[in-house]
Amino acid sequence: MNYWLLAILIVVSYFIGNINFGRILSRKNKVDLSKSGSGNLGATNMYRTMGAKMGYLTLVLDALKGVIAALIGYFALAATFPDNRIGLYACGLAAVIGHIFPVIYKFKGGKGISTSMGVFLVAQPIVTLITFVILFIYVWFFKYVSVASLLLTTVIVVYENLTMPEPNLAVSLLTFGIWALTWFAHRANIERLLLGQERETNIQAKIFKDKKRQAKRDERSEEKAEKIEIKMEKKEERAELRQAKKSAKAHYKQAKRAYRKAKRPKLTNVWKFSLYKKSDDDKDSK
Repeated sequence: MNYWLLAILIVVSYFIGNINFGRILSRKNKVDLSKSGSGNLGATNMYRTMGAKMGYLTLVLDALKGVIAALIGYFALAATFPDNRIGLYACGLAAVIGHIFPVIYKFKGGKGISTSMGVFLVAQPIVTLITFVILFIYVWFFKYVSVASLLLTTVIVVYENLTMPEPNLAVSLLTFGIWALTWFAHRANIERLLLGQERETNIQAKIFKDKKRQAKRDERSEEKAEKIEIKMEKKEERAELRQAKKSAKAHYKQAKRAYRKAKRPKLTNVWKFSLYKKSDDDKDSK
């Protein structure tokens, strides 16, 4: 077995998991997600802090990390392990660890659900999608994202192990590792759930607030556009007024020159002849 290749791919997958899109997107919008809401750097806190669109975008991008890592392990380690799922889950687990404990962010990351879902999408796409839809409906009515997150990993890990054609200890241990990590990352949520203090996520209210906020943004944008348009119109009016003044001034100067020229006496031929004659007489006298 090529264990060197396995080790390299696990390290690569870990650093793929280190890419924290919640932190990147929030900083791009000049918000420190680690100091907002729950302080978590995952999709749920992004959803609560910066709205539905940013939350869903973070969810998709974090899931993409799990998809990429799982596909790397699935295809690159196909010749190394008889069961492709070993490479898939080995690299997938590394990406989940990288998301939860990123070394480049001093081991402060998210809770690994989105990245785990990306891994499961490669391993069990239909089951993962069905489970996600059912749990989304659960959150819509019951408002507890943490419960849905924990159920997601639990359902898929149990299904994966129950439907294996042949028992595979390596796959079982790797999937259990993903399950255990995500539950460990949610330990504070589990404690709050037991105490009845867990924070709810009202998707319906959030959508209404986002629509209201978007309407205000659109209104402000329209007002800003109107102000800019009025400013441009005033600028054009001032430019036209300056041009009119300039034209009027030029016309006045031209009229003034024409008036002076018209008022100046003209020398007739007789006067011209006398002047020329006078100048000749003056020359003779000299």
